[in-house]
Formats: sequence, structure tokens, C-alpha cells
Amino acid sequence: MNSAPMFYEDLRDWFLYTARSWLHLDLASATMDEANEICGAAAFLFGHLFLAEDVGPSITRLVKADLGPHYSSERLSGLATKMRLAMTGDDFSLGTSPLREYIKWVKPSAPTVEYAFTDNAGKLVLVTAEEFVNLFLRENDAQHAPLHVSEIVFLTLTDLFANYYIRSQGNDNFRAFRSYPYFESISEEMKRIRSESIE
Repeated sequence: MNSAPMFYEDLRDWFLYTARSWLHLDLASATMDEANEICGAAAFLFGHLFLAEDVGPSITRLVKADLGPHYSSERLSGLATKMRLAMTGDDFSLGTSPLREYIKWVKPSAPTVEYAFTDNAGKLVLVTAEEFVNLFLRENDAQHAPLHVSEIVFLTLTDLFANYYIRSQGNDNFRAFRSYPYFESISEEMKRIRSESIE
């Protein structure tokens, strides 16, 4: 199994863990279907941009197996196209969404977040996080504050992506990413959070 299908599976596990353990949400089956589509689109883009492999057929098979009769190739390809187009802008913080508002809020105290806008590695995290934040808030908009959901998704998803970039590109190449200062700062924040939770 190459890295893009593994990434799809790990992204699905991340979504379920985040929903249940971080946000304590009960998910409708339709929400899980949407999450699988986001995972599939993100995994396709990860494979296309960073593995230079034709991962479309393998990702399609996985998503189709998970969605069964609810699978739609048009919806999946449309989502991947939408996310790819969202990555073409110069500044992700322009525009309005719960995640973008969180990024504007956190930038004064964490200026390295701006490095996420500088290359496809960072932008792929941002557009994927935005899709997940919107999905979580549509499912439970009255239960959690948008900033809280955005922060959890942003931190934990960045951490997951960073691990895959290291595994697929090598540590030296990962450090050469223009967005690396952003990933490094989130890694340090996640270490702090983990140590506090252990204590």
C-alpha cells in the first residue's frame, strides 16, 4: 500500500478520534460519508502533489468501499477540484470562515502561522482543515464554539500532515519547505499539549 491510501486511512482515523475524544461528538452517518469524501480528496491531492503518483484509482476504490451506494464520483472529484482551487490564492486568511477567523485571531501571538500560506504543503493542510471544521460545525453548531473546533482541528491535523510529509519527503526535504516554520511551531505546541495531558 503506498502512502496516499495509508494517508486516507489515517485521516479517517484522525477524524473519528477528533470527533469522539477531542470534541465528544456523536456523528450522523451522513456526516461520516462527507468526512470520507474530504479524506479522499485530501489524500488524492497529497498523492498528486507530493508523491507524483497516479493515486486516483486507489483512492477512489477506498472511498467507494467506505461510502457504498452513497458514493458519487462527481462529488468526490468536485471536492478535490474545489480544494485545489482554494490553494491557488496568495493569502488563505482572506475571506471568511470559522477557520480563517481563527487564523486571524491567532496570528498576533503565533506569527509563524503565516508561513502556512507560502507553499502547497501548508495550503493543503489549511483547505483540508477548513472542510473538516465546517463539517463539524454543521453537525453540532450549538454545542461547540467555532474557535474551539477550529483550534483543535488546526493543531491536530497539522501534526498529522507533518508526519506524512516527513515520511514521504524525508526530514531534510521537509525542513526545506517554505512552510516549515509553521509546522515546527505547531509541533512544539502539540508536544506541550501532550505533556500537559499526561501530567
